[in-house]
Amino acid sequence: MKSAALVAAAGLLLWWFIHPRRTDEQLILDLVAKAEHGIETKSRSEIMDCVAEDYHDEAGLSRIDILRLAMHWERSSEQVEIVVGEYELDIIAPRAAGRFVAELEFEQAGGHDPPLRVPLVVEFEKQRRGWRKVWLVKSVSGHGLEKGFEGLY
Repeated sequence: MKSAALVAAAGLLLWWFIHPRRTDEQLILDLVAKAEHGIETKSRSEIMDCVAEDYHDEAGLSRIDILRLAMHWERSSEQVEIVVGEYELDIIAPRAAGRFVAELEFEQAGGHDPPLRVPLVVEFEKQRRGWRKVWLVKSVSGHGLEKGFEGLY
C-alpha cells in the first residue's frame, strides 16, 4: 500500500516537473479571452475575476465602478460581440502593458450597429489570488467611459 502511494506521488512530481508551463504572454491572452467571453455572455463573475482589487483607471473608475458597470450590463437587453484584432504586449513581470484594437458589434432589438473600433491600453499585474499568483487587469484606458456614467449610480 505504501509503495503504491509512493509511486503515485513520484509520478505526480515527475508530471509537475515535465509539464510545460504556459508563458506570461499566453496567460495574459487567456485573461483577455476570459474577459471578452464574460462581457459577451454577460457573466458578472467572469468579468470581475479578471479585475484586480486595486483597479483604477484614468477616468477615475475603481473596481467597485467596474462591478456596477458589469451589473448594469448584465441587466441590459443589448448584446455585443467582441473581436480583439491586433495587439502588442510588453511584459516585465510582475507587470505588463498591452495595446489592443477591439471591434465591438452591438446588437439591439432594432438591429445591428456598425462595428466600433476601440483602441485600448491595458495594464496588467501579477497578483496573489489564494495560494497562487495570476495576471489581472489593473487599469484600462481608451474605453470612453466616465465615472458619472448616467443611469448607473
